[in-house]
Amino acid sequence: MNNILKNTTTGTEPGSPWLYLLILGGYVLTALFLFNYLGLLIVMGIYGIDHAQALALFTNPYTNGDSKVPLLIIQGVTSLGAFVIVPFAYMRWTLSSSASSFFQTPTPASRPMLMTAAIVFCFMVANSVVVEWNQNIDLPDFISGFEQWAQSKEAQLEQITRYLTSFDSLSEFWLAMVVIAVLPAVGEELLFRGLVQNLFGKAFANHHVAIWTAAILFGMFHLQFYGVVPRIFLGALFGYIYYWSGHLSLAMVGHFVNNGLTLCMLYAAQLGYTSFDPMDDQASPPLYVTALFFVVGGVLLYLFKNYFALTKNA
Repeated sequence: MNNILKNTTTGTEPGSPWLYLLILGGYVLTALFLFNYLGLLIVMGIYGIDHAQALALFTNPYTNGDSKVPLLIIQGVTSLGAFVIVPFAYMRWTLSSSASSFFQTPTPASRPMLMTAAIVFCFMVANSVVVEWNQNIDLPDFISGFEQWAQSKEAQLEQITRYLTSFDSLSEFWLAMVVIAVLPAVGEELLFRGLVQNLFGKAFANHHVAIWTAAILFGMFHLQFYGVVPRIFLGALFGYIYYWSGHLSLAMVGHFVNNGLTLCMLYAAQLGYTSFDPMDDQASPPLYVTALFFVVGGVLLYLFKNYFALTKNA
């Protein structure tokens, strides 16, 4: 992992990573609010609607057939600001460093990228068992209030996700691909792996603890209790891909494959090319299929790790 504190005046102080994590958290939370409002203003300008009409897009988007694209625009502006612009600005002005190194690709790039894509695909199939298990967790009675809130939140998020990914045209599909696949792949990896994981690595001096702590934050950040465990595993996978390869760009590729492939399968189902619904969390593949993909993915991950170990020692 990169020593992103090496150019700062306090980069050698033991407590400095925690301070930088606190500052980063403040930046991100502020940006989420500001860029969400900026997205709202942009939508108001494009569609010629007032503030009350724009807010109605959030409170009851399903009664307005034209609200899908505006919601994607707002989500895109928010993601761009909080997860792309903020990490770049944070690296430049807080850490006196540059984010350009995060976009470097291995040479040659084709083999590592194909391996990354194959690993993530195998993980998606194997992780379906965890997804199904997480969806069906029964919590104890003494936290039934939290369980009801979590179930309600999960239902709301599933409803809005299905709405945003019910494409009426190819242009809507490509807009969703940018907002739901490209921007999170670049931005969330910049934030959670490029910055948070590196800062935890400096704080704990242990890359395993750093990877899993960043992955836990990544999973919790999405505010979906009934999807948090598979997201933590996904975040850890991206963390190890980054750590073993030294290239954040490969974690970005993996993140894009995960989100982009899901969108492609959804669109294919809507066009009638397949009956498979990737959002049906209750129907995981047979256990032997899951086990096969788990083994194949594990072998690929082992080969991936060794490939970069040999490359670094060459």
